[in-house]
Amino acid sequence: MAMNTGGDDNMMSEINVTPLVDVMLVLLTVFIVTAPLLMNSVPVNLPKASSDL
Repeated sequence: MAMNTGGDDNMMSEINVTPLVDVMLVLLTVFIVTAPLLMNSVPVNLPKASSDL
């Protein structure tokens, strides 16, 4: 026979936002570090078009 220990069955669980904040800070750090690297790209000389459209 199961006994009820008198616990609160209607307890609402809260969302733990600490892991979310940690992930967002890591993503922000990655974007801050990689954004300046995107500016140093390899220059490409594209050929001119020979016909007009």
